[in-house]
Amino acid sequence: MVIETILLTGASLTASILVVQVAVLPLVFKYSKAVQRKMVFSNCINYPRNLDYENPSSCNVVGGRNFSIEFHSNADNCPIKIGAWHIVPCSMFRDVFVIRDYMTVDTRLHDELKRTQNTVVLYCHGNSNHRASPHRLQMYKVFQELNFHVITFDYRGYGDSTRIRPTERGVVEDALAVYGWLHDSLNEENRPTVIVWGHSLGTAVAANMSAHLAQLCEEQGRPPLPLPDAVVLEAPFNNLMDEIESHPFSKLVSWLPYYKDTFVKPFTASSEYAFNTDEYLRRVPQLPILMLHSKGDKIVPFGLAVKLHETISSSRGPGDAPVVFHEFEKGLGLGHNNLCEAPELKNVVENFLKRIKKT
Repeated sequence: MVIETILLTGASLTASILVVQVAVLPLVFKYSKAVQRKMVFSNCINYPRNLDYENPSSCNVVGGRNFSIEFHSNADNCPIKIGAWHIVPCSMFRDVFVIRDYMTVDTRLHDELKRTQNTVVLYCHGNSNHRASPHRLQMYKVFQELNFHVITFDYRGYGDSTRIRPTERGVVEDALAVYGWLHDSLNEENRPTVIVWGHSLGTAVAANMSAHLAQLCEEQGRPPLPLPDAVVLEAPFNNLMDEIESHPFSKLVSWLPYYKDTFVKPFTASSEYAFNTDEYLRRVPQLPILMLHSKGDKIVPFGLAVKLHETISSSRGPGDAPVVFHEFEKGLGLGHNNLCEAPELKNVVENFLKRIKKT
């Protein structure tokens, strides 16, 4: 009797799971824009919580200062406030630790951007959490060890930025606002190297902004901005459609005959996001690109980076800017979020910068 009950319970549970898998999930994904949006912008994932963004040191950031950028959004027709940090290179640690007047330090750090010849990185993070996520803090330390300034920020709907629903147009607008602020903060006549660095979804944000700079500046009513000196794509995908199809979650439902119609098509048909990185970067053959991807990445499969590299490379001629693709082998413990732990990462970045400075 007990065995029969267990068997019946197991059969009932299996049937319930099957119903969810073949009926409920497809319907939810096809008709729920909220669920689709959370797959792309997972700003509901917010770890660690309850941070004091105004005090970067409380978030284990050494040599950081908080600031914000405010502008009017054309995408959402409302005021937007972007929370951001400026994190200084190791060469400036003396100023941070020795000078105790924090208002003075803040002013000196702002002035340092006008005087600096150190490379400056504008960091565009991925689709979840915020600028204080642990793996991002580790990457900032790598930048500091390379003696780079770091400007990192949260898109609308993330961190302490304006709480409004993010869209591709909106987050690209945010990136442009920070890039414009950075450009205005530098010495135009003796500008240091500026890199836009994107991770995961941030690679598509960086690509979109860089490829459409002139158009975006015109929409914002500001003078044209120069291209960054390079774009670095950490764990990139070629386009959102292929990324959705390759996502680990898709393995649960990819065998369904109506899989593409219910799970893939809603994303590709959305007016809120496209994230066609391959299409964007074909537009800017003069932009140097460094791609970084691990063969052990289980979130964005390595094959999508290969496709992206092939597309960009095929669009460039002998006189165009270089596209460098550095792959990290399996077995090194490197996946989607921890390329910052790769021993050779700093050398790869330094060699790339030397290459583009010669061209």
